[in-house]
Amino acid sequence: MDPSRGEVADAIVVLGCRGLARLTRRLDRGIRLFEEGAARLLILSGGGAGAVPEAEIMRRMALAHGLPERAMLIEPGSRNTVENAWETARLLRSRGLCSVVLVSDRVHLPRAALLFRLAGLRPVGWACVPPPSAGWEAGAAIRECAALPRSLARALLLRRVAQPGAGSNPRQAAPRQEGDD
Repeated sequence: MDPSRGEVADAIVVLGCRGLARLTRRLDRGIRLFEEGAARLLILSGGGAGAVPEAEIMRRMALAHGLPERAMLIEPGSRNTVENAWETARLLRSRGLCSVVLVSDRVHLPRAALLFRLAGLRPVGWACVPPPSAGWEAGAAIRECAALPRSLARALLLRRVAQPGAGSNPRQAAPRQEGDD
């Protein structure tokens, strides 16, 4: 992806995660893409387990960096990547938008892109952040392999339940599972 050629997506989506250092690296990458003109909208996605949602933490950091509030959408309710995708899709569809650049850790991006596609969005680029260490990345790759079947099952269930006339709350259909960022 080369944002220097102009806008490449409707939105840049920064996915939340555990750990302030990782969250900061992801947000910094998303802000850089925004400043380079990859998209006019920055979506900060993630609820997390703390008292303050990850998306809100990122919003505060982005504002401190000088990003305008009007350039951001906050999605503070998702508890995992499946919900990141579905909640982001809901926000974008209400604005007639569908293409995204995803920002996350390198090993997380293939699964995230697949889940965003299943939610009806069009990932047009990925932007990864450097891993803290090779050992961390190896462990994360193993966790991603384990998370993929469970995430796919939840996403496919949501697609089926979300069909017209079915009506459902995605959180009731897909409870949070440990290890699914």
